Amino acid sequence: IMSAMLGFLTVLLWATVAYSDISPMTDFSLDGMKGKWYSIGVASNAKWFTTHKANMKMGTLQVEPTADGDLHVTFTYLHSKGSCWEKSHVAKKTDTSGCFFYHNSGSNNDMCVIDAKFDEFVIIHVTNTEVGHSSTYIKLCGRSPHLSNGVVEKFQKFALDNGIESENILTLPPNGNVEVASVC
Repeated sequence: IMSAMLGFLTVLLWATVAYSDISPMTDFSLDGMKGKWYSIGVASNAKWFTTHKANMKMGTLQVEPTADGDLHVTFTYLHSKGSCWEKSHVAKKTDTSGCFFYHNSGSNNDMCVIDAKFDEFVIIHVTNTEVGHSSTYIKLCGRSPHLSNGVVEKFQKFALDNGIESENILTLPPNGNVEVASVC
């Protein structure tokens, strides 16, 4: 029991330290997050990501702020054979503006909006903690399926600065018809 408790406390401490090192943007706007976004880039050190990254393509996110200040997020992805995959969750606001928490498939996720020009792009940092380990996901989303090279380079630099290896930083290709939400 003592070793299990020590392991749990180590993971908790590591997740707290990792979360505290991330600085969310200072002028976050909950309403700025509202609407449709395209998942343009993703970077991660997660084992799952490294084994599946070759098949990843662009999807869409629909974000709706709630009356309580949370974010309802729905991600939609069109599989190559035409079937749709959709996942929704509510990201609960935290005491830090621009930071949220959600539980997803057995993991706890601390999500912070790092940078945004809400009519163009958003860069999001997620610390995903499961029993025994944590991983980082950095996401680049845009209001259109194409962003300027400067924005993509900003995302790539942030990922590198946060320990993601360059081969695990992806700019996602369009998924045939990028208007996924209208197909699904």
